[in-house]
Amino acid sequence: MDSSSELDVFEFRSTSESEISDVEAALSVHFPKKYKEFMKRYGGGMFLFVDLLPVVDSEEGDDLLKVNRGEFRGTGFVAVSPVGSGDWWGFSVTDGVCAENVDFWDHEDGRIQFASTDFLDFLAKEGLRADAG
Repeated sequence: MDSSSELDVFEFRSTSESEISDVEAALSVHFPKKYKEFMKRYGGGMFLFVDLLPVVDSEEGDDLLKVNRGEFRGTGFVAVSPVGSGDWWGFSVTDGVCAENVDFWDHEDGRIQFASTDFLDFLAKEGLRADAG
């Protein structure tokens, strides 16, 4: 499979290892390996039904650092993808380490609920809507 077929499902905004490391340092967290690998290869932007925050500054304004230094500062949660209703998907953080699983943050009450076992499972479920129907 060549990379041209990937262009149909990804809006590329890939990032580098050093950019990821800079954001990890700024947020005092360590992202899951699967998330970092995906972001280096494909980056933020639209992945079918999911909008992933770019790691570094984008023209649209929101990126991983801006969102998580604002609304999510000190919450124990790193937001990586807006749901579109004010809610977010992201990683719970314990002692500076993001959990492998992806969680759902409810904007109305701030509760965090389990969503997927890991980042790739999250993309399959929410991006591809693999379990729908």
